[in-house]
Amino acid sequence: MDRAVRLRSLWSWLPAFRVVAETEHLPTASETLHVSASSLSRTIRLLEDDVGQPLFDRVGRNLVLNAAGHELLSAVRRAMRGVDESLVRLGPGVMFGPIEIVCPAPYAPIYVLPALLSLREAQPHLEPHVTSIATPRINEALRQGSIDVAVTDAPSATDDLTFVELCLVPHALSCAPSHPLAGRESILDADLEAHPFVAPSPAEDGHVPDRWPADRPRRIGLTVSQLQVGLDACASGGYLAVLPWPVAERAGLVRLPVPGIEPCGLYAVHRPSLAPDGRTEAVVSALVEAAAAR
Repeated sequence: MDRAVRLRSLWSWLPAFRVVAETEHLPTASETLHVSASSLSRTIRLLEDDVGQPLFDRVGRNLVLNAAGHELLSAVRRAMRGVDESLVRLGPGVMFGPIEIVCPAPYAPIYVLPALLSLREAQPHLEPHVTSIATPRINEALRQGSIDVAVTDAPSATDDLTFVELCLVPHALSCAPSHPLAGRESILDADLEAHPFVAPSPAEDGHVPDRWPADRPRRIGLTVSQLQVGLDACASGGYLAVLPWPVAERAGLVRLPVPGIEPCGLYAVHRPSLAPDGRTEAVVSALVEAAAAR
């Protein structure tokens, strides 16, 4: 009871705090919550007074979440997620309502859609939403709860998220059937230097993360940030590309005989489970089964 009495004074302010903390921008938060920025500012001041210390650093006219704010934000996210999951379980069925899944577009028909078809038979009231976002945004979107499961071949390891390997995806040097190198029985270094590649944007250390062997030459003629754009550029006939072979094969591309291109893992990433029978766990289990069936 003492805990309930302690929380009563600030409980109603926590949803507003979460939105302000995640946007660090009062006008954006006020638009999201449909309240005035001045009202939100007062709410944050009242919460800070109740907590007994600032939760944000005021930098000019901007709010920047400080260490105490980050600690409270993590606690609020856990609490809100727990309440949400309980409400779902108290509804018409355990597997009820929307679940947000992020996946690079070319992987979706190969790994995600078969899993969701299987899941629909067992859980017809579940409402999957499949979309795509930039890889660097995945972890924060999972923490915020704006997405529930991410399928990615470029996970960023962190202790507060769960990573499940779905499979190893073979990669291959690919080109369109109309490309000059299509049908060659061997590819020389001179051939590689004569034809441009499309490749993903370099990582922070300058490495290009597309599995190309470091000891073989190449010339990158186009840099892209999305797998789908690289796939389309390769299919146009103007570029070579190192691509996930299931994706390239489905697009009708040709595999060139270049050894030494390693596979990479495909992962499902989600927040730690609150219950073993939740919606997230059902989606991940379906993804594991669909990947194993390929």
